[in-house]
Amino acid sequence: MRLFLPVNRRIRLPNSVGAPSRRVLRSCLRQGAIACVALLSGLAVSAQQTRTPKDVSASIHGTVTTKQENSASGVAGVTVKLTPQSAAGNPLTLDTDEAGKYEFKGLQPGAYTISVTLAGFKGLTKATSLAPGQAIVLDLPLELETVAEKVEVHEQNEAMATESVSAPEENVSERQLEALPTPMQKIKDVLPITPGVVRTLDGKLSLRGADENQSLFLVNSAQTTDPVTGSFSIPIPPAAVESFAVYKTPYNASFGGFSGGVTTVETKPPQDQLHFHVRNPIPFILGKNDQISGIGEATPGVEFGGPILGHKVFYSEVFQYEVKKRTVRGLPYPEDISKRQGFDSFTTLEAILSPQQILTVTVNAFPFRQQHYDANSLVPLTASNDLDQKGGAVAVADKYQFSSGAVLSAVAQYTRFDSNAHGQGLDDMLITPEGFGGNYFNRWSRRGKEFQFIPSYQFPAKHWLGKHEISVGVDVNHRSYTGTSVSDPVQLLAQDGTLTGRINFRGLGAQNASDTAVAEFVHDHWIFDQHWSADLGARLSSETNGWSAAVAPRVGISFAPDNNGRTVIRAGAGLFYSVLPLLAGDFAANPTRTVSLFDPAGALLAPPTTFTNVYVGNVNPLSGAPLPLQPGTTPRNFTWNLEMDHRVRKNVQLRAGYLDSHTSYLFVVNPFQAPAGGNSFLGLANTGSSHYREVEGTVRFMLRESDQVSASYIWSRTRGDLNNLSSMLIPFEQPVIRPNVYGISPFDIPNRFVSWGIFALPWKMTFSPLADVHTGQPYSKVDVLQNYVGIPNGERFGTYFSLDVKLYREFRIPYLGTKSGKAHHVRLGFYSTNVTNHHNFHDVFNNVTAPNFGQFAGFLDRRDGAVIDFVD
Repeated sequence: MRLFLPVNRRIRLPNSVGAPSRRVLRSCLRQGAIACVALLSGLAVSAQQTRTPKDVSASIHGTVTTKQENSASGVAGVTVKLTPQSAAGNPLTLDTDEAGKYEFKGLQPGAYTISVTLAGFKGLTKATSLAPGQAIVLDLPLELETVAEKVEVHEQNEAMATESVSAPEENVSERQLEALPTPMQKIKDVLPITPGVVRTLDGKLSLRGADENQSLFLVNSAQTTDPVTGSFSIPIPPAAVESFAVYKTPYNASFGGFSGGVTTVETKPPQDQLHFHVRNPIPFILGKNDQISGIGEATPGVEFGGPILGHKVFYSEVFQYEVKKRTVRGLPYPEDISKRQGFDSFTTLEAILSPQQILTVTVNAFPFRQQHYDANSLVPLTASNDLDQKGGAVAVADKYQFSSGAVLSAVAQYTRFDSNAHGQGLDDMLITPEGFGGNYFNRWSRRGKEFQFIPSYQFPAKHWLGKHEISVGVDVNHRSYTGTSVSDPVQLLAQDGTLTGRINFRGLGAQNASDTAVAEFVHDHWIFDQHWSADLGARLSSETNGWSAAVAPRVGISFAPDNNGRTVIRAGAGLFYSVLPLLAGDFAANPTRTVSLFDPAGALLAPPTTFTNVYVGNVNPLSGAPLPLQPGTTPRNFTWNLEMDHRVRKNVQLRAGYLDSHTSYLFVVNPFQAPAGGNSFLGLANTGSSHYREVEGTVRFMLRESDQVSASYIWSRTRGDLNNLSSMLIPFEQPVIRPNVYGISPFDIPNRFVSWGIFALPWKMTFSPLADVHTGQPYSKVDVLQNYVGIPNGERFGTYFSLDVKLYREFRIPYLGTKSGKAHHVRLGFYSTNVTNHHNFHDVFNNVTAPNFGQFAGFLDRRDGAVIDFVD
């Protein structure tokens, strides 16, 4: 029996399931009720106690080693599986210790199969038999996959040539996520190590030159973003993540509803043994000016789970609480602290209904509050925003394998996402040449919902002019929200404090929008021979408030010109359609703006201008032509790329590629001011566009089996409309909306070099550096009325350079282990960001009338922290 995995989903069944069943797909469930989990833990303990009889004394022990050059060394943390050949026995698993040793005790006499796998090495399986009371030694040496016999080299070449053209740009495993020097190992923190992913000064991500909300974020194949904005706002606890991947060229037709890039996350499956971990239990104190200012950071968490019913039903729970204070550089003490507080609970329940079927349910709860979210050296705490969010996501996944090898799967997820933002009071907002004052002008509240249902069917392999792996499916997505938006006056002040402009608002801003999108897709991974393969697919989608029928064809070709598999050339092109941003669906419901301008004496320069909010599509509202009632389009993207991978040596891989991405029908906000006496409009148009080009060169190599290095240089050019909907309304509405222009994007980073590595040092230490150097981010010069002066985004910050490091060691906790022999460890170490204390500034005085015009502020200095964690 064979089960074909979906292209964007990697499933691994519990170790207790037999070899045929381990090919069955899996996913996850979350539930957060502590009382229920405690009860289930009790059941799991009783099940665990009956697993191995105490009257058996036979045993197997040995060492798992890897051989490079002429030396062999033990490998720690490798899972070894022991399977009885009798039908009555259950498989056992354990991980090797620091020296690579393993030992199975208390075994029944009989025949066994022992196996071990390790990424980058050939799998090893051996058969053995035990007599009563016998203790045998069985060492397990692993060999690199590239050190293979000739017949195996041919198979490896075929795999390289015939793999999907939609290969991820970056695929980060759990080990890499833990080792990389980021304070929280959060996915959003780690994503910028990927070539083509940029983090802006306001914390947003750009994938393939597109805004974060134009990209797709999938957790276990289901979309997991804010239903209203599309932002990556729903967190996943780092301890729940098994791996994540970033796709810049996602040509597989199963991906849809985006015009940027795709990030996929796979969470850990429940284990087949009872386990309990405590993570980050010790808080850290914040010191300021030789004084203790309370807890600076605390991220305690627990992870536990195990079997509930025999080896058929399993559960896991990952809970993490977070309180983190950030010092805002450039603000005076003690009014310089931003605080984030909340928790995230991720629960999984998995049931093996039969050797052919598996059912998974996951629950994710994520209440958070961020005080003074946008405070910086030009925005004091009084003028900043508080951002709150809460909600949950419940997902059910069912996968069934037919005897023919076909797979029927279905994923359903319901997401509730409530959020609100508000300033620190109701005073008028003040915009001066040196920054903000007063209180932020806008406050909003939204209650968003999303339901997604994705059934799909993968046919058995078909053979016609090669091999075809064909899958079809349907993607149904319904989103809706209700909310309010209220705004207070904004005052524009000159350097001497005189009033130069005033913006008043009227209307409650009651908002209500919904959208349903339905797409059908078909995809064929066609393997011609060992040299050629192709990905062919298409999506047909329709939306209630977007395109009535949008066809998105995609094609990719992979070619290996030689017979040794050293070089693979890939090329592809595809059309992608995003979904309607719900903030565009009810744009007219926003509060109406009235702008007044004053001379230095305080007198009105002209009668106030009221801008009525309307959707204009591609029509100039001042022409008097009829305006569309609602959006009839969504952003559309066309991307093509050419890439070559070349294996210089068995442990050195080079990649060079070019990517071109063009997006049209973007929603942009633009003021249309009529002559005196006419009606003026603040129009939402669908005429925006952006263009991203990229040249990438990457080298990856393995120094030893446990050491890896990645280094990339990226040249890119990003241009687009600056008043796109995301920049105007997400996460906070802009107080001043200038006329839209097409020019240098805030994501434009012409030159960037990023490199990271993970190294095993003497004394069992792990060291991980991360270096990032790139062209400074762009900014615009403005005048006292916040209008552009010169070329928009024509100025830049200084060159950015940051060297981050992490160093830690895992210590075995004595006298603490499981019955299967698995040991527990504590991980101790430290991390440091911006080790060199390079002057990476966050803010700039960009108003040409400011006395300190052109000066940079908000120096992002070195930050240090400790690594304390309990692990298996």
